Amino acid sequence: MRLPSLSLSILTLLSLGGCTNLSPPDRAVARDFGLAAGAFTAWGVSKWDWFKHSPKFKQEGWFGADTHAGGADKTGHLYMSYLLTEGLLWDFKRHQVTHPEDKAAIAALAAMTLIEVGDASSSKYGFSGEDFIADAVGVGASWWLSNHPEWGERIDLRMEYWPSPGFSGKFDAAADYSGMKHLIAIKGDGFARLKGTPLEYLELQAGYYTRGFRTYDKGHWDQPERHTYVGVGLNLPRIFGKDSAAGTFFKYYQPPHTYLATDNQF
Repeated sequence: MRLPSLSLSILTLLSLGGCTNLSPPDRAVARDFGLAAGAFTAWGVSKWDWFKHSPKFKQEGWFGADTHAGGADKTGHLYMSYLLTEGLLWDFKRHQVTHPEDKAAIAALAAMTLIEVGDASSSKYGFSGEDFIADAVGVGASWWLSNHPEWGERIDLRMEYWPSPGFSGKFDAAADYSGMKHLIAIKGDGFARLKGTPLEYLELQAGYYTRGFRTYDKGHWDQPERHTYVGVGLNLPRIFGKDSAAGTFFKYYQPPHTYLATDNQF
């Protein structure tokens, strides 16, 4: 059995088969972590050639024009770690796990750290301290907002995504940065003074994105671009109802063309 398959098997057995003696809440924690770790391992083995090379560290930089994706990979790490923490928190609360915010944060950061451990043994990547910091910020954002619900009602972290022009199914969708934007939204209905006014249906947005950094972007962008933007958008979670399925979806996903923004390219 090859090392990748062995690693995935061990993770699955430990998390699913080895937690039968735990209480139902603790079993949910072990199961969810194991599923996340197993999914990341399977993706890393199939897409990022994990466990085929000697471990190494790699300094990737942050948002410079000479970095891998102009920093979109860092905002991507932040968002995905935030989203994972939110998903774990929802399931932990559903299973009445004690201190769910703390345990979701720990489990999410451990699972995201596994990605860096796997990257350390790939040909293209390495253990990135910058990625680890971005992961910690995303996990910390979820933990802080969940422990300060008044701010959790006001702030969303989201990703906008539409496949980039050069993207095709043979590439890694998780790294299609030219189709992504990552943003923070401050929602009008989170402020008492704005409730009951038209402003509760609007929100302020600020985001970052890059274009043209991938090899398949050639012919679509003359050169790599980095952008920041600030805008006003529709507060879709409020419009659809924050407790509805659509409202929950739009808490984390930003549809294109639902806001007006000023764009700064640099």
